[in-house]
Amino acid sequence: MTEAVQEHTGVFKRIINGTALTYLLLMAIYMALRLVVADGQPKVSLLNSFAHFFFLPLFPLLALALLSRSRLALLRLLPVVALLLLWVGPRFIPKPVVAVAGEKTIRVATLNVWGNRHDISGTEEWLRGTGADVIALEEVSPAYATGEMSGLADIYPYQSNQHDETRFGDNFTLSKYPIVTTEFVELGLPDTPAPVRTVIDVDGQQIAVYTLHLAWPVDDEAITVSGLAFYAQVALAFEDTLRNQQIDRLLAHLADEPLPYILAGDFNTSDFSVTYNKLAAAMHDSFAEAGSGLGGSWPVAWARGLPAWLPPLIRIDYIWHSDGLRTVRAWQSEAVGSDHLPLLADLALTD
Repeated sequence: MTEAVQEHTGVFKRIINGTALTYLLLMAIYMALRLVVADGQPKVSLLNSFAHFFFLPLFPLLALALLSRSRLALLRLLPVVALLLLWVGPRFIPKPVVAVAGEKTIRVATLNVWGNRHDISGTEEWLRGTGADVIALEEVSPAYATGEMSGLADIYPYQSNQHDETRFGDNFTLSKYPIVTTEFVELGLPDTPAPVRTVIDVDGQQIAVYTLHLAWPVDDEAITVSGLAFYAQVALAFEDTLRNQQIDRLLAHLADEPLPYILAGDFNTSDFSVTYNKLAAAMHDSFAEAGSGLGGSWPVAWARGLPAWLPPLIRIDYIWHSDGLRTVRAWQSEAVGSDHLPLLADLALTD
């Protein structure tokens, strides 16, 4: 190796070493910020919501460290590798389908159908093929259905509806099982829709089903464009205080819920956020229990005018459940015209 080549190799290695150190320090600063501030400040909460993207530089840096044969760079990247494996890695471990003979199982589906779609007949056909027993739909355009989803009444004769003046459409709970009662759960927050609590009777067992569409943590008036610029405006206008208040008050209500319960809908909350941990401490996340992968559900790229090969960025659609229920299987379905992906779960009654 000539002296010139050695010199260039040394410079390259020093650059990689320095970049690896900078990346490690930035990750350490972020984790400290996450620990101290949590979701107490909107801009930090925004970073938390997209924390999984902070691992993307790790892969090219590892490749460059190996290419430059820099042990120092590899050592500096090792803590980030460990964090990735511990925090994100378990999401990709396949979960077995655990079915117990004789256990009653119900299938739940949820989808934000996107209120600016005024014809969702194709989505109705998809719903017919899911085999779902209970469906939570958000943002059903009033131009398509008001009061009842009549196109599905033959297989879902029991329905409850919530008109949502703060959104693009209404929320529906559809059930193959009889509905015992339907009520709104007032959280004491003005200009926000109350969650809908629908009690269904599953062969003599009453279950409370909550259909939710929590506040979008963005100032709508600041969003004026589509495409890539849309994401920039969303980031700049991020404000999740109201949504976090909804979650806190909802959890306080659920602490006194006497029935086994299911919460399904669009929570507008990333599973990488610190706020998510509050929900996960109080109930069970069906996809985390029995799904596989990151489970990104929003936005479906082509629906937002972006290249179709781009995957959804974050997981904000959930099917939660209390004790008394157990997730057998959870999975996402293909895109059905909305900017959200549908989520389904098979839940077994254990009591």
